[in-house]
Amino acid sequence: MRRLLLRAGFSAVEIVIAVAVVAVVGFLGYIFYNNYQDKQAAEASAVTDVPKAPAITTTSDLDKASATIDEAVLDSGNDDDLSELDGELAEF
Repeated sequence: MRRLLLRAGFSAVEIVIAVAVVAVVGFLGYIFYNNYQDKQAAEASAVTDVPKAPAITTTSDLDKASATIDEAVLDSGNDDDLSELDGELAEF
């Protein structure tokens, strides 16, 4: 009975190995999390660099916006947006 009590529990080596495994997993998680945060910050800064469009309240504002859009390089193959814009211009 006394021998069984002496053998019960963890040895110091097992505890050190468990702590080392937890430390490695935690360190890798920290590195991956920081990389993820850096990517999110880069994407957010790219999005916030775009200036806001002014509000269109008069027809002269609409004409200026239309001229600006006409000068801009638009993605090819996205004609649905252009036809929708033309429809909205006709309704204004």
